[in-house]
Amino acid sequence: MHDRRSAVKEDGSGFLRRALAGLIAAVALLTGLVATGPSAMAADLPYGPYTCAAGFVWREAVPADLVCVTPQIRSQTTTENSLGPSRREPNGGVYGPDTCKQGYVWRETRPSDHVCVPPASRDQARGDNANAPWRLADPGATPRGGVSVSTSFHQLGGYLSATGSGLSPNGVVRFYAVGINTTGPYSLGWLNVSASGTLPGWQYVADIRCRGGQTQPATVVVLDQSSGLVTTGGTTDAFRHCG
Repeated sequence: MHDRRSAVKEDGSGFLRRALAGLIAAVALLTGLVATGPSAMAADLPYGPYTCAAGFVWREAVPADLVCVTPQIRSQTTTENSLGPSRREPNGGVYGPDTCKQGYVWRETRPSDHVCVPPASRDQARGDNANAPWRLADPGATPRGGVSVSTSFHQLGGYLSATGSGLSPNGVVRFYAVGINTTGPYSLGWLNVSASGTLPGWQYVADIRCRGGQTQPATVVVLDQSSGLVTTGGTTDAFRHCG
């Protein structure tokens, strides 16, 4: 059963989720995000481009956190948010007013998430961020983000390169292909992000080899691993460029 029913049960109404999805779309437009090729498919998804695959729901650790997690982790996250203030040092400390008491660390579902949690919860958040593309109903339907890709063809496929901005500073950005003959997102490679949140210049990502039977361009999905945000960076024809 799709996660839509579990979302309605826990929130009491689907209105909040639809409103939040609309807010994300509005923010995306204001920050320069544009719809990608599969936008018609995104319109058909019940909660927009970030609709979760069956069995997952939005984490909602902070406003606009649409990383898909199990219902149990979302409930845990809600509890952590309520307990967070009691886990801070009342007079601050070496990390300022958000300094955690001994035994707790920042959750860091994104760099600005300073809710104090046990170390295992931070590890959980990092794992959920890393798995974000696989838990979306259609990762290829996500909006176009601040990263763009380009393909330089060779006889057996092509070299994929990327450039971009608006990423988590000093983080890692990972690249996947969807719309090819695999059962899920196909890993292409990863790049380190600069301290200014950019991928300066055009940086090499992967040497893509062509696949027999591939009839359409592949959509390149981009994961900002520090925030779990999934966007698209364009398409590549390297998978069907065989000579």
